[in-house]
Amino acid sequence: MNFDRREFVWGAGVVLSVGCGGIAAAQEMRDGHTPLTRAEWDQMIRGIEHDSFTCIQTPAMTEGPFYYESSPERGSLAEGRPGERLRLGIRLAGITPNHGCQPLSGAIIDLWHTDAAGLYSNVGPDLQPVDTTGQTFLRGHQFTSDEGYAEFDTIVPGWEIVAAAPPVQVSRRTTHIHVKAYHGRDVLTTQLFFPDQLIDGLYANVEPYKSHAMLSAPGLDHPYPRIRNGQDMFFPSSGSKPMRVERVNGVLTAKATIGVMAGGHPGLRTLFR
Repeated sequence: MNFDRREFVWGAGVVLSVGCGGIAAAQEMRDGHTPLTRAEWDQMIRGIEHDSFTCIQTPAMTEGPFYYESSPERGSLAEGRPGERLRLGIRLAGITPNHGCQPLSGAIIDLWHTDAAGLYSNVGPDLQPVDTTGQTFLRGHQFTSDEGYAEFDTIVPGWEIVAAAPPVQVSRRTTHIHVKAYHGRDVLTTQLFFPDQLIDGLYANVEPYKSHAMLSAPGLDHPYPRIRNGQDMFFPSSGSKPMRVERVNGVLTAKATIGVMAGGHPGLRTLFR
């Protein structure tokens, strides 16, 4: 997959968002004690100026309460749920002690998110208005290709709400997609966000989003209005940025590159194998 312009996602722990061409020397693993040299810094900056890579250390992002280990292996997630179709391409990359920057093949990208009405699959009626216990819509995982790439066909999620214990009372989340990436013993947990302007347009003009700008949940005595990224409990504090989304052949298409500090372990030990 050719990425004309790389968009980078801010993930968990030490997370590297990388393009993998011609910059390996500046990406060699440090021993934790050697300071960065001016020559290395200049090389990193030159890479950024040429849109070659970005290297970011970021805070952890929560996986949230609705992750399940039993997601099916598949690329098509919607199971007929209504909503704006989304093609999401994710490239996983990493830095290893001996190989510099490289795509991570044979790794696992696991996704889960709400439907357009803000409902997760496999969640009981005490947490959301509809009991979806045992259902699997909008969950799935894939193994990355030799280029570290996996692509999913899904829909744009809705925003979500759930009752919370005092003093919070109510927890509202902006539109987002949950991601776990497994490579060897490394697990990256992050969330992908959308531009406010895109989501505003869907809720103003497109069903079923338009009918779900106000939501309630079990334990709440009235509906609440949708929130945007800046009002989210995680988006501002994590330093996250929205994905770049564009319409390609009539389909909303998002591309993201995420990465991990790979520990040099070539095997794959995950809960899916």
